[in-house]
Amino acid sequence: MPFTEIAQVGERGLIEMIGSLVELEPEDSSLSEGLIKGISDDTAVYRPTPGSVQLFTTDTMVEGVDFDLTYTSFKHLGWKAMISSMSDIGAMGGRPRYAVVAIAVPRKISVEMVREVYEGAVAACREYRCLIVGGDTSASVGNVSINVAMVGEAEEAHVCYRSGAKIGDLICVTGDLGASQAGLKVLLKEKERFLKSGNGGGFQPNLLPYKEAIEKHFMPRPRVMTAEMILQRTAIHAMIDISDGLASDLRQICARSRVGAEIEQRNIPIASTARKVAQEFSESPIDYALYGGEEYELLFTLSQEQYQKLEGLGSPISVIGSIVQQSKGVEMVAENADRVALPWGGWDHFRLGESRRRAQE
Repeated sequence: MPFTEIAQVGERGLIEMIGSLVELEPEDSSLSEGLIKGISDDTAVYRPTPGSVQLFTTDTMVEGVDFDLTYTSFKHLGWKAMISSMSDIGAMGGRPRYAVVAIAVPRKISVEMVREVYEGAVAACREYRCLIVGGDTSASVGNVSINVAMVGEAEEAHVCYRSGAKIGDLICVTGDLGASQAGLKVLLKEKERFLKSGNGGGFQPNLLPYKEAIEKHFMPRPRVMTAEMILQRTAIHAMIDISDGLASDLRQICARSRVGAEIEQRNIPIASTARKVAQEFSESPIDYALYGGEEYELLFTLSQEQYQKLEGLGSPISVIGSIVQQSKGVEMVAENADRVALPWGGWDHFRLGESRRRAQE
């Protein structure tokens, strides 16, 4: 890859390059409905859809905390920076509409690298029907930092919060869990092998057998459309996207709703690739499912009656437990029928050493 120092083109040149990447293409023209002014002015200007409420979220990714450039490509970085906010909006019952991206980069990052970040971000936007309409660029004396602020819209009646879970609700999860954690495990192991090799040019990482897990880690797919379909069919009491791990995010619902939860270990859907990697590392796949972050599946609660309306949805949904009284806490019934308290766990930016250590062990 060529390496053009950002200083050669300056901030204005960098912004012009970014603007050329995020300009509307003809097939995307429907996405601009309501957009009055995009990236070419001091701020973006748009007209909200009549009858909808606005949703607003932001997410920051920092090199060394949220990603490692040893094994993360710049396109994957742009994709993940964008979909983390999309997933938040989807979990509230909304559709992502517009995003602004702020990026700070040190001198080790070239114009071509920044371009790849935005190519990944634009790819995510095109797939999930969102537009980048502005942002900011800055130099950094340390590591790369990316912030995405995103606006979404939803019908007010369909906005779903974490705080509505009711005693007797079923606890449901979409898809399979643990694959992203499995992918991270493999990447960290291969990084360790690379470092031990003395950074030799002949090192070849052994990634092909773990393609599914690594793709899940680098290019997770937020359940924006699935959330919309669920909310069109039935009444959800509480919902959250699984970004910090099932155990942590379930406790978020319970804390906000002032309830407890009981889940069945045997009912938790664990990805086959997570089982494979966990076996190779002599670890428990249930830990990958409970404490692995960046899954971006949906965790939600609803009544038994409402659950019946999800039949034939076409998207995998598993019932993993039920909501109980707050005094009973948050427990898991293990496969041997023992009841164990489910501790807080998963990804925590401010306990980086503990989180990173758990992934590396």
